[in-house]
This record gives sequence, C-alpha cells and structure tokens, in this order.
Amino acid sequence: MKQKKTVAVKIGQMTYHISAEENSQYIEDIAQEADRLICDIRDKNPGLSTTNIAILALINTLDKKAKDDLNNSKLAENAEEYFEKYNQLNANVLSLRETCWELKKELLYYKNLCEVYEDRIDELNQISFAEKITNKLDGVLQEQKPLDKLQTSFAEIQIGSEDD
Repeated sequence: MKQKKTVAVKIGQMTYHISAEENSQYIEDIAQEADRLICDIRDKNPGLSTTNIAILALINTLDKKAKDDLNNSKLAENAEEYFEKYNQLNANVLSLRETCWELKKELLYYKNLCEVYEDRIDELNQISFAEKITNKLDGVLQEQKPLDKLQTSFAEIQIGSEDD
C-alpha cells in the first residue's frame, strides 16, 4: 500500500491539508484548479456566501465531468467503429498487396516471354536476310551464262539485227 502524503493547499482564501496517495504536485495542481473555479464564481457573483460559491463550483465541476463522460463514451463508440473500419482497410491493403504481387509475377512472365519472342524475331530476320541475299545471288548466278554463250560473233549480231 502506498504511503499517503499530506499537502497544504489554498482554495478560496482558506488553507486545507489534503492527504492522498498521489504525488504532491498532482494534489497541488488539483487544488489550484479548484481555487481558480472558486475565484471565478466569486468574481462573477460577489454577493454569494462561501458555501454557495462552493456549491456552484461543485455543480459546475460535476456538469463538466458529466459532459466529458458523455463525450468519452461517444469517442469510445466511435473508436470501436473506426477500429472495425481500420481492420477492414487493413484487410483490403493485404488483399491489394497480394494482387499486386500476382500482377508483378505475371508481368515478369510476359517480360521474359517478350524477350524470347524478340530473340526469335531477330533470328528470323537474320535468316530472312540471309535468304534474300542467297536468292539474289542465286538469281544473279542463274542469269549468268557461260562465257562462251556470252560471246557472239559479228555474224550473229548482223543476223539478229536483220530479224528486227
């Protein structure tokens, strides 16, 4: 069990000795707030007795506490709702990460497939180019006649021009 501490505090022009288990600074802070409330009520209502000022301060404090409790309960309800939404969003994020991962794997597959097709196209282009060169060379070689057929005599030239 904690040891009680006694602190002398001034509230509404009177000194009180308060004993509590909390630390001294906490007790002094609470007493200072009580003194502020008492002084505010006294300044606004100078004709009230000390007892009436204390009762009004107590009522104002309890009203503030009730409003704070109501606000806290609303916050707690909202916190549960937000926690559920957070969990749903977190599940959605995990699902999207998984989908993203699957898409990355699929993209990598298609990237590799494109590289294979590009290599194959390059091979086909090289073969096609080689075939074109070969075909041109074959055509040139087929059009060439042996040297003795290319030679003509003047008589053949004259006969060919008479036919024209």
